[in-house]
Amino acid sequence: LSLGQEISVTPIQIATAFAAVANGGNLLRPHVVRSLRDQDGSHHRQVGPVAIRRVISAETAQTLLTMLRAVVEEGTGKEAALVDYSVAGKTGTAQKLDPATGRYSQQKVVASFVGAVPAEQPRLVILVVIDDPETLRWGGSVAAPAFREIARDALKYLQVPPSPTRDVRLV
Repeated sequence: LSLGQEISVTPIQIATAFAAVANGGNLLRPHVVRSLRDQDGSHHRQVGPVAIRRVISAETAQTLLTMLRAVVEEGTGKEAALVDYSVAGKTGTAQKLDPATGRYSQQKVVASFVGAVPAEQPRLVILVVIDDPETLRWGGSVAAPAFREIARDALKYLQVPPSPTRDVRLV
């Protein structure tokens, strides 16, 4: 859909679907922790990826990632671009329902950006959702820059090497 008003999903559902594309078409059970530890710091239980099923072919997933890279390189997601990493992503802007009129508001929106980095071999899927931003109102203007900052710091923390297709620059 070109506009998100008729989409009724949760943020975890959006991130899970996007992750399926990033995982070559394999839908994985979402999880938010890597492991559980005892008070002494020893691992109590590891939480790893659990494949649910293949939802699209690997070829289709790769085609989608290529298209989603273009969103960042040439389209509405330019503010999500990173210097040293390729990004595949999608912006979103949905008008909120105005309870007083029962119609979509002309002022109130939910702005979002979901992306995978590095695009050629994704390590992270990050979803930024901003409910009723105060100044800028488009996903590409308000959520994409937040994605960029989160992704930059997370990739650095995880020590993910730069994308081979990007110029490595000292900043």
